[in-house]
Amino acid sequence: MSDSSINLRSLFSFPDPAATTPPSNQWQEFQSRIGREIKTIEWPAAMPDLASKIGELFNVGLPDLLVVSWKKAGELQDALEESRQSPEEVIFLELAEHVITSEHHPFIEIRIGGVLLPKKIQFTVALSATLKGVVLRIKGGEIVEIQAGSCEFDGKVKYEDLTIAEKKVGPLKLLGVSVSTIAKQKQEPGPIK
Repeated sequence: MSDSSINLRSLFSFPDPAATTPPSNQWQEFQSRIGREIKTIEWPAAMPDLASKIGELFNVGLPDLLVVSWKKAGELQDALEESRQSPEEVIFLELAEHVITSEHHPFIEIRIGGVLLPKKIQFTVALSATLKGVVLRIKGGEIVEIQAGSCEFDGKVKYEDLTIAEKKVGPLKLLGVSVSTIAKQKQEPGPIK
């Protein structure tokens, strides 16, 4: 992983709407189920491409998810505070081998004419990352780069009782991975109109 282009979408191999390769059986089953569930919705215009909207939910970089988890660590909080006090100074923080586990629940709400419909497409994303030899570059009170280390990744995405993706990869090299502003902002889901 030598750049920040590795995101959950690519790690889980979710299909690109423009790709010519056929999607996995799990993805096809998911699309079929969603199609049946939203068939009863009376759309005022053409139904939006839900597959591309769902793919957008997973365009979150792996480094950004790691940063969100790390920000809870006491030693890192101290380094971030020190960095806020001297915003031009760069601090390097080495982290011991550790495992980060997290669960996320991205979702899409369907709204027509601003009215929320009873259908909410929600996923459960379970992630585990084993990190070794990680060095963080901190400046201005923020983690700006992961400068070294490796990561073994294990994850699963479910829609209700259907597993639509599972992946185990690694070790991935973490060399010079910049951290985007996604981790610095609170993410708010947007409605599909």
